[in-house]
Amino acid sequence: PHVTAMFEADFSAIIAHRSAHKVAFGNDGANLTFTPYFVAASVEAMKAAPAVNGRWFEDHIEIYDDINVGIGTALGEKGLIVPVIHRAQTLSLLETARRLTEVTEKARAGTLAPADVRNGTFSISNHGVSGSLVASPIIINQPQSAILGIGKLQKRAVVCETNGSGAIEIRPMAYVTLTIDHRVIDAFQTNAWLTRFVESLQ
Repeated sequence: PHVTAMFEADFSAIIAHRSAHKVAFGNDGANLTFTPYFVAASVEAMKAAPAVNGRWFEDHIEIYDDINVGIGTALGEKGLIVPVIHRAQTLSLLETARRLTEVTEKARAGTLAPADVRNGTFSISNHGVSGSLVASPIIINQPQSAILGIGKLQKRAVVCETNGSGAIEIRPMAYVTLTIDHRVIDAFQTNAWLTRFVESLQ
């Protein structure tokens, strides 16, 4: 049973951070896209709802210690492949970006090894890069229990709280979704996960 919850995230902070560090990361062999931030925020969100990094069995639910994040990578007419960032909870932002750069280049060159796509425990679909605001439900990569969707980044007018009063500001916003296997995760855990994910990005 697929269930999808949707939140909204302000990308102002990660845009500023990326602008300040993109050149330095590049000098270290890492292309600093938004995806390393999504991976890092997902790792942080697992602390709020560990079952999101779990798996359904008929007689129990297993929650993994390692967070192995699969990244949906489009190959044009050749379809989609999902390279995995293994043990993401042990990686810095730079290490995550470097690993992503490596597997993305291998994916597009068709040189991924079997180990590069195995043992994922959670997946991210950045469907917004092709213009989609929201996709629902995004199909879970079984036997995983959840998949994160990132919609198109666009500037929108939002009401922000400043000194106790509201003000309309233009902010870079995107809808983020978590689609879950309801046998493993309930609404409370889903929303707790998304709350922590958005807080981490912002």
